[in-house]
Amino acid sequence: MLLSGTDRRRQLITAGVGTVLTLVMGLVLFVGFRIATEMRANIAALQTASTLQTYPDDITRQLASLRDRLEARAYSGQALEDLRGTVRRFDRQLKELNATGYVHSQELTRALQLWQEYGPVIEPVVSFNGQPYVDSDTAGSTLSRDGRTHYAEVKRAQLFATDNSRTLQVQLATLATSLQRDASGAAARLRTLLSIGVLAALVLAAAAVWFQFTRARHERAAREAQDQTRDILMTVREGFFLLDAEYRIGSVWSDALTHMFGRKDFAGLTFEELLKNLVPASTLATATKYIKLLWGERAHENLMKSINPLGQLEITMDNGHGGKETRYLQFDFHRVMGPAGIKQVLCAVGDITSSVLLARELQESQDNANAQLDMMLAMMHVDPLQLVSFLDGAETGLKLVNTILKEPARTDAEFRKKLSGLFRELHSIKGEASALSLSSIASRVHTLEDIVSELKKKAELSGNDFLPMVLKLDELLAHLRSVREMAGRLTALKEGAHAAPAAALAAVPAPAPVQPAAARAPQQFARRAEDLVPTLHALAERLAQDQGKRFKLKLAGLGDVPAHYVGTVKDCLIQMLRNSAVHGIESPEIRQALTKQDVGVVSVAFQKAADGFELVFEDDGAGIAPDTLKAAAVRRQLVSEDEAAAMDTRTAMALIFRPGFSTQDGISMDAGRGVGMDVVARSVYALGGKIGVSTHPGRYTRFKISLPAGAASSAVA
Repeated sequence: MLLSGTDRRRQLITAGVGTVLTLVMGLVLFVGFRIATEMRANIAALQTASTLQTYPDDITRQLASLRDRLEARAYSGQALEDLRGTVRRFDRQLKELNATGYVHSQELTRALQLWQEYGPVIEPVVSFNGQPYVDSDTAGSTLSRDGRTHYAEVKRAQLFATDNSRTLQVQLATLATSLQRDASGAAARLRTLLSIGVLAALVLAAAAVWFQFTRARHERAAREAQDQTRDILMTVREGFFLLDAEYRIGSVWSDALTHMFGRKDFAGLTFEELLKNLVPASTLATATKYIKLLWGERAHENLMKSINPLGQLEITMDNGHGGKETRYLQFDFHRVMGPAGIKQVLCAVGDITSSVLLARELQESQDNANAQLDMMLAMMHVDPLQLVSFLDGAETGLKLVNTILKEPARTDAEFRKKLSGLFRELHSIKGEASALSLSSIASRVHTLEDIVSELKKKAELSGNDFLPMVLKLDELLAHLRSVREMAGRLTALKEGAHAAPAAALAAVPAPAPVQPAAARAPQQFARRAEDLVPTLHALAERLAQDQGKRFKLKLAGLGDVPAHYVGTVKDCLIQMLRNSAVHGIESPEIRQALTKQDVGVVSVAFQKAADGFELVFEDDGAGIAPDTLKAAAVRRQLVSEDEAAAMDTRTAMALIFRPGFSTQDGISMDAGRGVGMDVVARSVYALGGKIGVSTHPGRYTRFKISLPAGAASSAVA
């Protein structure tokens, strides 16, 4: 707000008068303090001088009393002690009076000289500590030799004190009169000075009243402007504050800032301190650098806005109930220019949490819709019976997982045993879901595997550590139910589409009656055995695409797999096919460098053997090097370096089937868990079968699984 020339002159005059009067008041107070200090010293000296006037007579009287007692041969110790106390007090107070520095008079100087003359005659008396009397049977008490000397000194001191006490007393009385006169003069000066101070205060008060009167109109306007500004800052939903050249927040900010950051003390706070503990260190460093760039004279403001790293800032803060909440803030910066350049930077902060969450909800809805569409398209390519069979098996496996989670455990070893069981069940379900291209189910099971993997890394486990897994398991079971429901709808649509043309035909024979489940069981198992072929081919195509490799899958004899072995053969082939795609088959570039065909070959053969059945799985990939297996086992701390060095080739190859073993460091949807071949071996051993592996580095890897015939025949029967 601009001021007129008259107002400016009035303010300058008022300020000048106020300054002069303030200086006068300060001088009055300073001088008054000095005078008051001097008065206090004079009064103390006056009291001391008045007290000292009585001492000369006391000393003379006590000397006379001491002489009388010596003459009467009476006890003189108390009289001598009284004299000593009086002399010491007089000497101390007289010296203290002189040492204050506030008393400068001839009377004090003369009194000190007279007291110094007392010294030679009175000092021998007060310093006497001998025995003044000698007792005898004939003469009684008489003065001893020391007593006679002491008596002479007392008599001489008494005569000296009688002659000079009056003079000393007069000097001290004159000194007291002088001090009283000085104190009265100081009091008069202080009264005068206080009168001047009161007058100056009245003038200053009058000037203040006049200045206040002249400023009333401007203050009213300023208050109105402040009220309007405060109303604006209290009403706006954005947070506003100013940053100075040192990146500190000014003394004014909007109330919305308090709600956004959960604090009230912003004044003097640096921008870095404002965001500290709310954002990651990397984000804080980037934001700090950006703020510093805003103060560059050559920085283009529109360009700076386009590269604003704080356009959407995620912060985490207390929600007031002992928990944390995430908010999203949007910062906008505007430079405030002054005559000398950039004066301040105006920061506007908006809470865009609702917008961000709404956008995320829309994105999640779209993703869910796309996922459901993808799942529906994938389900359309899966045989309904095969899909229902998978869902039944998956739900059974997840119920087993739930049973494992509910098993009571107390020790760390018992908890880790539960983890191993969970890993095997989840890995089998994920493998079959991947084989059927049910990515939504496979990804959810993969998330459960991640939780189990993180739990295995913990130093010590407790029951509470498994709670997140229970929640994820419930979500997966709900998802399976939705898949089953969708599969039912698709089946109904397909059946309806087939039934419509049939209803238009006039002569159609009646459908055959539905067979009981027991009667359909062999046909269903035979159909599932036949379905292994398209399932494995689809899995091979997906793995080749994901791994960036080229290979063809050759299958033989899978139609002869007994019903009892369909599930085990399926799980084994899925896992071994994934291992070949990830670890075995090389990329086309590497195969060319090794003078191999660009397209690799993975062959599967199932056939009858003399004592049962035989499944052979072989790929023409990189093979397995024992040294590589040993190094991976040492790296995963499954064996020590000494144990690895002592292993022969056969023992090293057996590491493939050890739980937790994998030659891949990273974890993906198809490898890295170290649980796949463990599941294969356990499944084969559970049926009374055997599994063996042979390899030639750079040429091939072959797995041979032998299954007994008795279990299969008994199952079919």
